[in-house]
This record gives sequence, structure tokens and C-alpha cells, in this order.
Amino acid sequence: MENLLALVLFATMAVSLTKVLVAIVRNSALVEERMQITGIVDSALRETLTLPTLEEGQTTIDIEEKDMEILTSVEPMEIENEEGKLLQQMFRVTVSARWYENGRERIETAEGWRYLRLYKP
Repeated sequence: MENLLALVLFATMAVSLTKVLVAIVRNSALVEERMQITGIVDSALRETLTLPTLEEGQTTIDIEEKDMEILTSVEPMEIENEEGKLLQQMFRVTVSARWYENGRERIETAEGWRYLRLYKP
């Protein structure tokens, strides 16, 4: 009887441990996919912020292998300095990745600012 009870207890623990390991693997895969998407968005933002000149507008790039759309938006900002003068050539850059996962639309966004006069040679 004791052996049977020990065997049932061991089997229950083994099944529970297997479920936990499957959940860990699934979560690990989700985290890895999110990190890849974050890397793509961050790379697109960095690439746009390092352009020699920025122009107001939007651009869209389709990434076929990920079935994803990258939307980059550049818009001028109206910010005043300490003397109350409007800073010219100040831009907000927003990069959004859109894709579908399990039938639901997902969006990952990154935003940055750039003052073009600081980057002139």
C-alpha cells in the first residue's frame, strides 16, 4: 500500500512538473518573439533618427517573413527654449509595428525626438 501511495504521489508530481516545464517553454518562446519585435522597432527608430535630414510625413514598410507592417511617422514639434523662442527643426519620430497574433491585432511602438540643428557638421 505504501509503495502504491508513493507511486501515485510521484506520478502526480511528474505530471505537474511537466505542465510547468511546458508553460516555461511557451513563455520563453513568447518573450523571444517580443524581443525580436522590439529589436525591429528600435532599429527602425534608430535608423530614422540618424538620417541627415528629416521630413514631415509617414512611411510604411512591410516585413513579409513576420507578416508585419512598420509605420514610421515624422512630425514637427513646437517647443520653446528658455528665452521663449520657438525651436526650429525639432521633430518627433514614432515607429509602430502592427501584426496579427491569434486573430488579434498587436501594436508595438517606440518614440524619439530629434533637434536637427544639434546634428549639423
